[in-house]
Amino acid sequence: MKFASDTKMPYRKSVERAFDYIIAKGNAEHREVVEAIVDSRVLIRVLPVSEINASGITGVINAVKTNMRMATRRFSLQDALAEVHITFAAETIGPTGGRGTEGTLVHEGRHAYDFARTIASISNADVSPLSMFDPTLFELEYAAHKTSAEWMLAVGLEEYTAEGIDLMILCNNENGVCEVSDTGIRRRLSESYGLSEDGNQGPHASQMLGLVV
Repeated sequence: MKFASDTKMPYRKSVERAFDYIIAKGNAEHREVVEAIVDSRVLIRVLPVSEINASGITGVINAVKTNMRMATRRFSLQDALAEVHITFAAETIGPTGGRGTEGTLVHEGRHAYDFARTIASISNADVSPLSMFDPTLFELEYAAHKTSAEWMLAVGLEEYTAEGIDLMILCNNENGVCEVSDTGIRRRLSESYGLSEDGNQGPHASQMLGLVV
């Protein structure tokens, strides 16, 4: 990964600590995603929340340049990750990091990984059309919310699981055991995003990124 040149050192350290903690405490999927990002040229930025209107956002750095490169070459996953940015809100990440940085990184990291898979699959569609990966917004957000819930369970601390229950992505089952709430995730996607698996799934990743398919 690489940081934008204007990223202040406390924010860099905060993100680096979050990567290390996720690798140490996460499940196999968390480690796969985070290690791929660390080993890539994903651009990490930190901006005021007033500029991004979210705790974090993910997308392509420059859609025009990405499309031009896709027209002349094939992308591996690592190549494709270099086209992607993860942007943190400064107010969320804070100078010391912690749960906010980790949570944003798990969620947005999943988006970055899936966007890179989309870019790579489109660039190779002529030789591997059956491997095309172009998820809908519902599929992207479902995956990101599910992995966020699994992260909270993996850490296992009460402050993490309590937040997950508040967000409806975790629940306590009939035995009082905290677990991922598929029903809660789907309800959250419906109420917060207007998305559903059997209704409005939203645009595909390629449309969201401005890619030419």
